[in-house]
Amino acid sequence: MITADEARKTRGRRVELVLTDAGGGGRLVGRLSAYLESTDGLVIYLTDDAGGSHTVHYQHVAELHPLD
Repeated sequence: MITADEARKTRGRRVELVLTDAGGGGRLVGRLSAYLESTDGLVIYLTDDAGGSHTVHYQHVAELHPLD
C-alpha cells in the first residue's frame, strides 16, 4: 500500500496505479488530476487516456508508478 504523501507528490503526473484486491485488482493508467482529503483518508482522482474518470481511495493502491 502507498502512503497518502506518495499520492500527493504525483498530482498532475501520468501514473500507473496497481490496485489491491479490495480495490478491484488490476491496473489503472492515467493522469492523477486531483485528490480529496476525506475523513477516512485520501481519495485519488485519476483521468485515464480515454477521458474516463476514476476515484480510488489511496488505501486500495498497492503500487504507484510515475510514467513521466
